[in-house]
Amino acid sequence: MTEIQITRIGSNGGKLSSSSSVDSNGPSSRRRNMPMMYQMYESQYEDLRGTIYGPESPDFFPAQASENLKKAFSGIETKDSEIIDILVHHNNFQRQKILSAYEDMYEKSLLTDIEEETGGYFLEMALALFKPAHVLDTLQLYKSVSNRYGDHSVAVEIACTRSTRQLKVIREQYQQDFKKTLEKDINMKVEGIFGRMLSLLLCKPREEDGKRLDEDLVNRHANLLLSVVSLPSLPSLSLSQCTVDDLSRNILVFEQIFVLKCWRHVAAVINRADELRGDRRDIETILRKNKTMHSETRLMLLTIVHSARNTQLYFAEKLRNAMSGERPDHSTIIRVIVTRSEIDMADIVEEYKRRYQRSLDFDISQTCSGDYLRLVLSIINPAGAIHIP
Repeated sequence: MTEIQITRIGSNGGKLSSSSSVDSNGPSSRRRNMPMMYQMYESQYEDLRGTIYGPESPDFFPAQASENLKKAFSGIETKDSEIIDILVHHNNFQRQKILSAYEDMYEKSLLTDIEEETGGYFLEMALALFKPAHVLDTLQLYKSVSNRYGDHSVAVEIACTRSTRQLKVIREQYQQDFKKTLEKDINMKVEGIFGRMLSLLLCKPREEDGKRLDEDLVNRHANLLLSVVSLPSLPSLSLSQCTVDDLSRNILVFEQIFVLKCWRHVAAVINRADELRGDRRDIETILRKNKTMHSETRLMLLTIVHSARNTQLYFAEKLRNAMSGERPDHSTIIRVIVTRSEIDMADIVEEYKRRYQRSLDFDISQTCSGDYLRLVLSIINPAGAIHIP
């Protein structure tokens, strides 16, 4: 069996930074004082860039930030610009320190004051930014798993775009917050094979990125995906006639190809399968054209294809879809921008421009308004000049 050396990608080619926050040995002094669960929600790759970093530890004064916020709430009108400034110039962990300092200084919850002084989508986004990143992901996941209308797309998104270590933290937080394991809750609330596949994606430990890709295994999985050969490790499955449609019903095959190996491997398998097909339909087109597969399973497989190949393009497309519908999907806009702000938001902005030949700033300005718009633009383009009447 041969192996080829592949540098870990940040879902679209980013190399693992030698000063990654996961290592806790980088030049940033703020990272040395940051719990690991917060470090994992920063960018881990040297050419993936967030838009929010926060000041270095010596320049971080939560008491001063709290005082400025209190002043913003005083007077006839709340100074939302001050709230925006503090939100976008502090990272998620630093905001937790500001919450604590504010309560110590004024014996009142900062979030309560924000709720009393602001409203609408601005309030929704501000509260999301103040919530610990792993807690926000856990809450979003719980809402999606518990969706009585059967839309579990956010759960699929989290399963396909969070790292192995992030998902471990989310599972632990889920059990702490809701007094049940994530796996058990999915089994109770999400029916059928789709539920079992979702449980695998979220709960089964995935191989960490960073290891060498096994080219032989990539080829075997690509051939399996194209119904050319069967996996020797699964002789009892009679997979020689397996089709893409069968992947929506075969848990063991789904697990082998899409769950156990790292996302870099999954992307390599899909790309290799498309190469082997030559001029015929690619895997994505086959999935889109399929009319017999369960709709949620098809969406899951398409999400796997998109996110494995290019996570930043996947989120750019999510934002575009959220803004181009009959009614804007502000919950998606807020979720994507908040959760990717410290990871790869700058790269999502570039992918959006490349994909649609127009700036994300412009489309956001056509969709959002007022202080909510100011807050969104301050996150996606912190260096840009913002002039909103």
